[in-house]
Amino acid sequence: MPFRGIADDEQLATLTRILDDYCEQAGIVGPHPAREHLARRIIALFTGGIDSPDELRMALDRASNGWEDNHI
Repeated sequence: MPFRGIADDEQLATLTRILDDYCEQAGIVGPHPAREHLARRIIALFTGGIDSPDELRMALDRASNGWEDNHI
């Protein structure tokens, strides 16, 4: 899923699925600020070159460590 400056439909669907799954596992529902934070983080990771779903999930785990406790 290489990044070419703009996410195509397949890439966007994959990123959305990663966000949805991650939020579901974390108990984040609806338009919660944590969901927006995670969505921005996924886009930043993706545009920074991380395009593997597994790598994105691991990076989210590292980035959200401790953040969830303070913001969810």
